[in-house]
Parts: sequence; C-alpha cells; structure tokens
Amino acid sequence: MKRKRFFATASLLGIALLAGCGQTNADTTSEATSGTAAESTKVTTVTVAHTQNSVPMDYVDDKGVSTGYEVSVLKAIDDLLPQYEFKYVPTSDEDLLIGVESGKYDVGTKGAWYTAERAQKFLFPQHYIGASSIGMLIRSEDAAKITDLESFAAAGKSLVPISPNNAQYNVIEDFNTNHPDTPIALTPADTFEVADAYTWLLEGRYDGFFSVKTAYEANVLKEGAPYSQYKDKFSYFVYEALPTWPLFNKDQQALADAYDKAFVQLEENGTIDKLMNEFLGENTFQYIKK
Repeated sequence: MKRKRFFATASLLGIALLAGCGQTNADTTSEATSGTAAESTKVTTVTVAHTQNSVPMDYVDDKGVSTGYEVSVLKAIDDLLPQYEFKYVPTSDEDLLIGVESGKYDVGTKGAWYTAERAQKFLFPQHYIGASSIGMLIRSEDAAKITDLESFAAAGKSLVPISPNNAQYNVIEDFNTNHPDTPIALTPADTFEVADAYTWLLEGRYDGFFSVKTAYEANVLKEGAPYSQYKDKFSYFVYEALPTWPLFNKDQQALADAYDKAFVQLEENGTIDKLMNEFLGENTFQYIKK
C-alpha cells in the first residue's frame, strides 16, 4: 500500500494564533494547505496484467499472490512511484495482449520479446525488464547429433507448431531467412500455448519444441514437475537470450517514462541483480547478444 502524507490537526493554540493574524491570512493558509494535501494524496491506479503460470517470470503462487521475476520488478518499481498504485491481474497470454492494446490494462508482463508487429500495437519503454534464454527441447536419443538449430535444420527434423502471435515464431522465421538452403519447417499453431508439446515429443510426433529455458526447467527438471519422470528422455540446448519487455498501452507514455527512471534506480541499487538470482538463479542479462 502506498505511503500517504497526512497533515496533523492544528492545536487550539495554533488556531488562536492564526485567528489573531487576520481572516485573510487564515484563508490563504487553509487553501494552500488543502491544495498541497490534495496533490500529495493523489494516486493513480495502474492495472497490470500478467500471465498466471509462466514460472518463474510471472505467475500466481499457492497462496494466490502474484509473483515471479517480472512481477517482483514491477512491485519494486511501484514502491518508487508514490503517484501510482499497481493492481495485478493474472490472465492468459491472449487476454493480456488484447487487453493492453485496447486499454483494458495499462501494462502487461509476460516475458514478451520485441517484434516490429508488437511495436505497432504497444508502447515499449527504453529499458527491458529481463532476459529469457531460448532454445530447443529434443529427445535425448538425438542429443549427440542435434546440438544447435543448424544441425536440427540440416537433419530435417520437425518442429512443434508455434503460434504466429508468439515471438518465438519470429525467431524461427529470422533463422530461416538467414539459412535459406536449410530452413526449419514452421507450422502455425492455433493457440498461443501448445499444451501437448512434451507429449508429442515423447510420442515421436515431432522432433523439437522451441521453448524458453525456464519452461523446460519448470516442466521437466523441477522436482514434482509434470514431466519430471521423463527428464532422462529429454535434452535441451540454448540458442540465445532475448530481452523481455513490459508492454504498455499506447496512451501510457508518462507511465512508461516513470518505469524507465525507476528501473535505472533498481539497477544501480542492486535490486535487479538480486531478483534475477532469486527467481532465475543467475543474471541472464549476460547472455544477451550485443
């Protein structure tokens, strides 16, 4: 909850002294005090949408609290901005994107990458909020021969469909542009999240699932994860780390500017590094290709 300054009630002695100074001075003081109080207590509510199961970036914990690396950064930023009060709304990828664009939400965070298409719909701040390592999940039996995207493409391996609304789609498109002789077959998915991707790999329906590293860790490597019993059957290699951004509604330039100033403070005081190590295990900014 935001701290708000309150003015102490004048004592009876103070009132008496003020009255002795004349009615005009009393009115002036009252108006000035009233105006200052109104300004100091004016707080704008900011509706922040975030994905609800994107561990460890943005999710809802077992107590129903919004958390994760990106959400925690925004909470720290909120603490530095007394003029704003952030309200967090867990939701789906699709609702977040549509909601921020339409103005239903002021800002959204979902481990989003920059794309030219998104830049037409959303306002990007100057400073990205995090960095997400992305790569390919394959079957362990292929790990000796498939070590990067080039070898995956050269072997003619099949890829789990990706939604065109997912920035991962653009990464594969860019790869194909740079490798016209050995492109990766790219099939559009109907939904943003492909829930059966891990099962399809185990069944041999597809050979690779292009995914962020944190998703692989949460769904396969973590104790008690949905596919932890199959972790010996999966292998993963990193392609690169991409900056992740909060997406602001186009009308929220002042909010985006305030975010940028606060983010610089958090970098300088060590909060960003602390939160990255807490939620991601390391500072992933080091893996971004300059």
